[in-house]
Amino acid sequence: MKAAELPNFPRDFQQESLKLINSLLKLKSSAFYLVGPNMRHRGLVTHNLAKEDDKLYQTRYMHMDPLNPSLHEGGGETVIHMDSIMSPQRVEQLAYYQDFLKPMDYRYVADMFFRSGGKIIAVITMLRSIAQGPFSEDELTLLRKLQPFLEFTLNSVYLPERIAQRKSIAERYQLTARELDVLELVLSGAGNKAIANELMLGLPTVKSHLQHVFRKTSVVTRTELVTRIMGDLKVLH
Repeated sequence: MKAAELPNFPRDFQQESLKLINSLLKLKSSAFYLVGPNMRHRGLVTHNLAKEDDKLYQTRYMHMDPLNPSLHEGGGETVIHMDSIMSPQRVEQLAYYQDFLKPMDYRYVADMFFRSGGKIIAVITMLRSIAQGPFSEDELTLLRKLQPFLEFTLNSVYLPERIAQRKSIAERYQLTARELDVLELVLSGAGNKAIANELMLGLPTVKSHLQHVFRKTSVVTRTELVTRIMGDLKVLH
């Protein structure tokens, strides 16, 4: 099933943010994603980066990434790059670099973290080739100055809208928080196996939650469910 376009979902904001950063810095590729359960990527928007590469990263290499958000959840870093947390020689010895980054001609990676309530909720990843060279201190300073403005917009505009949407749908159909999580992933086009992986649930549990959602919303198919919820969200918007 094709993914539904969610009203108020911050794709425009993500695209404009990447456009701005790419106008300020020379990058080979970049991506802006929201952080879902288990640090999985959601709402991915990319610039010159194939989504298949991101899927490969999440399934095989994310646990190797020294910039994985889970490793920096408790810190206060807003912008961090690989060569700042280990020596260049060590970076180039990593299996993550040798097996994933190097074959795609990536060498230098910097991440911008966005937090809400102390938790990382979104990340912008910026990638450069060897030929483009490392991120300079001036460039990193510029990114650190830009980060608070982007974080404020994300927290003050888009998150409240998403919270309001979840609350409205939950109250209308008496859905639990987990049923809402399943519903959001259905709207994104995810199948049951993908939902199970995303939420770290067993497949029977996902099917049970989905049956509850179907019953509470008085639908019998995914297509009917998407049509009904999208109609509700458009009214809210």
